[in-house]
Formats: sequence, C-alpha cells, structure tokens
Amino acid sequence: MKKLISKITPPAYLLACLLSVQLVFTAPVTIAQESAASATEAKIVSLINPDKSYGVHIGDKLSRKIVLEVPVPYQMSTSAFPKKGSKDKGIELVEVSVENDQQKTRTLYTVNLSYQAFINTSTPTVMQLPAVKFTLTGGEKAMAIDLPTWSFWFSPLAIGGIEVAEKNLQPEVKPPLVDMNAHQTRLAVFLSMLAASLLALLYVNADGNWLPFMGGAFAKAHRQLKRLSKTSVKTPVEEKQGLVHIHQAFNKHYGANIFARDIDHFVSLRPSFSKMKGEIEQFFNYSNQSLYAVEARDSTKVIDNLVLLSKQLRDCERGI
Repeated sequence: MKKLISKITPPAYLLACLLSVQLVFTAPVTIAQESAASATEAKIVSLINPDKSYGVHIGDKLSRKIVLEVPVPYQMSTSAFPKKGSKDKGIELVEVSVENDQQKTRTLYTVNLSYQAFINTSTPTVMQLPAVKFTLTGGEKAMAIDLPTWSFWFSPLAIGGIEVAEKNLQPEVKPPLVDMNAHQTRLAVFLSMLAASLLALLYVNADGNWLPFMGGAFAKAHRQLKRLSKTSVKTPVEEKQGLVHIHQAFNKHYGANIFARDIDHFVSLRPSFSKMKGEIEQFFNYSNQSLYAVEARDSTKVIDNLVLLSKQLRDCERGI
C-alpha cells in the first residue's frame, strides 16, 4: 500500500505547480482585458441634481450638472443634447450649455441643464425632470449614456381655484411715509453753504460792483486800469492817467491827499494794507519819477504793473 501512494503523489505535486504557473501568466491578461473593457465604456462621471426636492413653485429654476466620460474615438454631436425650449409633462428646458475637455484617451463633456416647472395644479404633485439619452457616434458599435429622471414635489402657490383666491384677497397697504425733516434740514444747510461759497468767490474774484461791499475805491481803480490796459495804443498820457486812478483811491481811503511821507500814518489807519507797505512805498517813488521824469518809459509795461498792483490793493481793501 505504501508503494502505491508513493507512485501517485509526485504527479499531484507536478499538477499543482502547473496550475500555479498558469494562474500567474493568465491573471495580468484578465486584468488588462477588464481594464480595456472599462476604458472603452462611456459613463457618467458625476451628476449634481437640484439641492431641494420639495417646495418647488411655478417658475422656479431647477438645474442639473452632468459630467460624461466618452472614450476615443467616440464623440457626441450637437444633436445628441436636448434642445432648449423642449417641454415634457409641464417641465420646460430653459437653458443648455455644454463644455468639452479633449484628453488623450477620452473626452469629458460637462452638460448644464436648467428646467422650469409650468403646470396648473391646486394640490402638491410629484413631478420629474425628464430622462435624457446621450447617443455617441464615431465608434464601431452603437453606444449611449442614459441620464435617469429626477423626482421632486411641486407645490402650488395657492391651494384652490379662483374662488378661493378671491376670498383671500387683501387690500393694498399704503407705503409708510418718509420723514423728510432731516433731509430738508441737510438740504437747507447745503444750499446755505453753497450760497456762501459762491458769494465768497464773487467777493474775492469779481471786478464788478454788483454788491454794496464790492464798490471800494481800489476796486473802482482796478476796473478803470483794466479798461485802460485794453486800449490799442498806450502813451505816457495813459500811464499818468493810470497813476492818478491809484492816487485817487489812496486819497479816498486816507480822507485827504496822501504823499510818501504819510504812508506810515496811512498803514496805521488801515491795518489791512500793512502787508503791502513795501509795494506802496515803491509806487509813490515810481509815481514821483514818472510825473517829473523827462526820459520816455515803456507805458504798456507800466500800465500792466499798475493793473496788478491795483488788484492786490483791492484784495487788501476787501480784507483778503
């Protein structure tokens, strides 16, 4: 009996070894075949449905986002996607957008579908976003991807018919009145500030005599000198006339004829002119030279300088 067993045992060990070797060589082939089969299948990579499945009213927008994986050489034509405006049992497709990402062995399609519910019902109803079949082309065999339906509860805005709606009509509520006192106060303050600013600008820059406090002696002299500067020909006669205009303004402020020796007394009487004391002294010196000088001068330049001086004296007169 022992001899018989020893004869059968070695072939059994040999058979086990042969089976192991076969499994080692055939397993990678099987895995590769399964991977190749899965790589050639079109499928839905991700699906995002609306965030709520109840309390949907008429006109509410429901959006679905689908990412499809299509292997090469298959592709999806534009006719494979549902058409905007299509309707199915009270559901209308209002928006369609498609994006594709071409890769080496596959193409990813991102499809966004937006629906709206339009149905006349007086009670809550279960509705469905329709199923979609995406047909693929370009391969040896027909292939398609099925997008399942998605159910939700549709709720009417009012339960009942027109009779119920008429019974529940509410009177229009008048809008609350707005207190305008604060706004009126702010507007009055703003207008006052605006008027004061305009008057200040007018007072500082205007040459006219529109307001009582703008008709000072130097303001008048400045207007006369500006008219004098616009003459086409300027001679020593116009030059002396311009000097007289400024002298007359000084005399009016001083209350008498003013000379160079009276400048200190004049400034003490009119402190607003103290910052122009140097220019006033130069004016009197130049005036004496001009009145008694024999040689000719550039009258145009002299009159222009007098216009500038009269404006500065007018500013002192106005307290600027």
